[in-house]
Amino acid sequence: MVGGPKKWFMLQMWRIQQIAQIATIALLALNLALQAYAYMSWRGSIFSSPYAGVPLIAMILFAAVWGFSIIWDLRMRMWREQQTVLVEKNPYTKEKLTAKEIAVYALFWLPLLEKFAEEDPEVRKSVTFMRDWLRKAYADKALVAEVQEITNYLGTDVKDLERVLNK
Repeated sequence: MVGGPKKWFMLQMWRIQQIAQIATIALLALNLALQAYAYMSWRGSIFSSPYAGVPLIAMILFAAVWGFSIIWDLRMRMWREQQTVLVEKNPYTKEKLTAKEIAVYALFWLPLLEKFAEEDPEVRKSVTFMRDWLRKAYADKALVAEVQEITNYLGTDVKDLERVLNK
């Protein structure tokens, strides 16, 4: 288990969530179709056989739920607020850095800023701030392995990144 059991369980949850909405609607439609079919006393023609009647009722119910969801999307636009909440609750959109950001800032931007800091004291403050932020982010043990993967992919050594951070 690369990343530990927590990451493995989160991966399984993500896999389940990818089909959860469709499966829920399909099972809801099937459940309601079977219940409705049992109470249909006026069955005739196509509804007389459960092999044709239940799928037809399920398709009608599925279409009704789908139609409601289209109206919900086009008129209510709830996905906008959902995305806003997702961004607000995600720490990586605010204060935390991802492994790729750590690698880019430490291997590219920080040395570039250091070069400009030789002439400008204001840039020196930015260098200090960025180095402290990167050190704090890199202290997260979960990110160290991911940063190692990125540096290996780039063909550099993680020691180069750590050397820049520990100046």
